[in-house]
Amino acid sequence: MKDSEPRASDKSRKEQDDKTASTSGGLFAGTEGLRQRLYVYGQSAVCIGVCGGIAFGLYMVFRRYATETDVPERVIKSHKRLRGYMVNAADGDTFRFYHVPASRWAFTRRPAERSRGVAKQTICVRVSAVDAPEMAHFGNPEQPLAREARDRLLALLRGRAVTVKPLARDQYGRIVATVTYRSWLGFRHNVAHEMLRAGLATLYTGGNAQYDGEEALLARLQDDARRAKVGVWGLKDFKTPAEYKREHRK
Repeated sequence: MKDSEPRASDKSRKEQDDKTASTSGGLFAGTEGLRQRLYVYGQSAVCIGVCGGIAFGLYMVFRRYATETDVPERVIKSHKRLRGYMVNAADGDTFRFYHVPASRWAFTRRPAERSRGVAKQTICVRVSAVDAPEMAHFGNPEQPLAREARDRLLALLRGRAVTVKPLARDQYGRIVATVTYRSWLGFRHNVAHEMLRAGLATLYTGGNAQYDGEEALLARLQDDARRAKVGVWGLKDFKTPAEYKREHRK
């Protein structure tokens, strides 16, 4: 009897040790399985994120903004440059812009100036920093050199690739932008600079004025044109577009 009691005790202790080992093994096995699942889930999340980023990037490359209302605020806030063509001009500081994404540049045909529905295919762009003489509208007469200013803008941009750098959206929903183009020799030109040099626009000083960091340069260009008496500065009793609008607003 004395020999059997130790054997029973040893057997019971062994069974308890086996049970403990089994429990510990299951615990470690469960932890390892969890780690594997988390690893697989992490890889899947990274893959989905990368594919989503690529898809979004391709969407942005191929997306064309048809009108000014289609241009997202993030594009304006980031000042993302848009490339395209001028279709027509309302006056010396406002024109219709046909946006062409880089991916479509070689395959896109821009609409004709007088094609139907052009307003539904183009972005209304307001050239930043300048104010051109007012054309006749709302029963008000046009200012002197208003047509010359519009024709000058058309001459600068017609048939050329135009780059628009959005700066803000004005109270009429137009995209206020720095507008540049390349000459036939490949040099880049700023439309606001050219209009001020020719004396066919004045420096815009109204609300929400956008100068793109060039206010001093723009003011100097206007002063040079005023001293040379070119364009509107050569007229007698000339009223600036801002003065004209205040007068006819009353």
